[in-house]
Amino acid sequence: MRKLVSAILLIALPAFPQQQPAQPQQPTFFSETIEVRVINVDVMVTGKDGRPITGLTKEDFELFENGKPQTISNFLEMRPEDSPVPPPAGTPQQPAVPNAPRPPDTRARNVVIFFDSTTIHPFTRDRVFKPLEKFLQRAMRAGDHVMIVSWNPGLRVELQFTNDVADATKTLNRLIGTTTQALNAKRELEQAEYLIRQLPADHALNNEPVSIDEAIREADSYAQVVTRSQAQRVEALKSVIASLRGIGGRNALVLFTDQLSVNPALPIYNYLDTVKEMFANGASYVPRMAAQRYDDTTVATRISDLANSAAITLYPISPSGLGIDLDSIGADQAGSYSSTSSQIAHSDEGLQTLQQLAAATGGVALTGSNNFDLAFNTLTQDMISYYSIGYHTEGERQDAIRSITVKLRKKGYTLRSRSTFIEKSLTSEMQDAVAANLLYPIARNDLNVSMAKGGAQTASPDQHVLVPVLIKIPTSNLTLIPDGTDLVGQFSSFTAFMHRDGRVSEVKRQQHQLRFPADSLKRRKEITVKYDLTVDDKTEGVSVGIIDDTSHVTGFATLQIKEAS
Repeated sequence: MRKLVSAILLIALPAFPQQQPAQPQQPTFFSETIEVRVINVDVMVTGKDGRPITGLTKEDFELFENGKPQTISNFLEMRPEDSPVPPPAGTPQQPAVPNAPRPPDTRARNVVIFFDSTTIHPFTRDRVFKPLEKFLQRAMRAGDHVMIVSWNPGLRVELQFTNDVADATKTLNRLIGTTTQALNAKRELEQAEYLIRQLPADHALNNEPVSIDEAIREADSYAQVVTRSQAQRVEALKSVIASLRGIGGRNALVLFTDQLSVNPALPIYNYLDTVKEMFANGASYVPRMAAQRYDDTTVATRISDLANSAAITLYPISPSGLGIDLDSIGADQAGSYSSTSSQIAHSDEGLQTLQQLAAATGGVALTGSNNFDLAFNTLTQDMISYYSIGYHTEGERQDAIRSITVKLRKKGYTLRSRSTFIEKSLTSEMQDAVAANLLYPIARNDLNVSMAKGGAQTASPDQHVLVPVLIKIPTSNLTLIPDGTDLVGQFSSFTAFMHRDGRVSEVKRQQHQLRFPADSLKRRKEITVKYDLTVDDKTEGVSVGIIDDTSHVTGFATLQIKEAS
């Protein structure tokens, strides 16, 4: 946890005599501005063959916010020069649209690969690496970036954002054969089942009946462990998503996991249902009723709402597919991603959650299939062939979740888009940007903010380090308002760092007031803010953002403190 030990505001003066005559101040003019905000939604439209549909117009779409129809003010179609996936034989060509503009998609495409190694067998994980490598080699272009993270447990950034496909390939090759915790999770369930099954035998010598209560205690013990385990990896996933909220461009997160359940404890109670008659009073016991205590029915909504607030499309993939020894589903079944095959080793209920995540964010989930190329081809298509639809919004930004629905007047097509969005306040935008700056440095620095160490760092209790930090802002870049013979202004600073487990710390905001005589402006070179930050002893860098509270101009900087590790 980051602690703000002190914050000192200093005004640096240049070294020249102060008896120089004061320069006359230029008058400052202020005018009211009206902010016009546009909410943009990316929409993917595909036909029955799974291929993108092009040539649609604004009139083909309907847009609703919280159930109310909205006027589409902005409309843009992104179309690739060449399709990333060869069309199946006999596929009719899309009709050409006369004089239709085909603007290049200049937004950076950022893809995060998240491996949930607590649920994936090493073999099933490793077999997705080749299709993933092919996807990166085929889809990555100049300006695009990929990041690879894993949870095993403990969040680890295997590869920071990079546009170097060779580095990404090396990282995947390094992960081949590494162990996962999935086998431990399986053994824990088998051990819990064994302990329940052995209870009657343990009491056989005393010729005593065993109460169902004892079996329930064993089931509850396992349920608490597995529920806590899923909660930890959900929070890890949310932390990664949250840290990306300040990154612009088209963003996607590919989630490799074999289980994300609304009730991870259900398997042990299902097992108890099969053996309950071995116990006294067991016949009347309903294990599924007891399992409801561990229901987490909002898990998909919590993740998808956060992803939508960051404009991140989720593409969940279950690496177990049809099982290790089964052939892949044929390409002719493109678009048929889900399965109720009894071969799947993980619960259908858990895999349905993955479908919900994809549907809510406009992505696609691959479950019950070994056709991983199909999933990556879909992601490639989504990145380069879509419609961007925008509408004007008004009112105060309140960080409130709003539902959004896009409909197509034409029938016979499949439409995908995110189902919610959050129009963030300026404070939220700054917090997101500062967090993202740790992973994906922000190029814009209009305030020309700089950051440096303010002295030697010292050890602190509980594996923490005290780091003095100096943040400098040129005075001339801040908006100063006359107030009598003084000038006044205000800016806010935001700071964050990366925890040792890969999570971004809480982003802390502090406001700073400025007031000084107007005739001293020429002598005031810069504003210096001194922070004493307490960070993890494994922290490599600190991120800062400054916003002028009057003009809303911003600046960002990072500071590497590797010797703290």
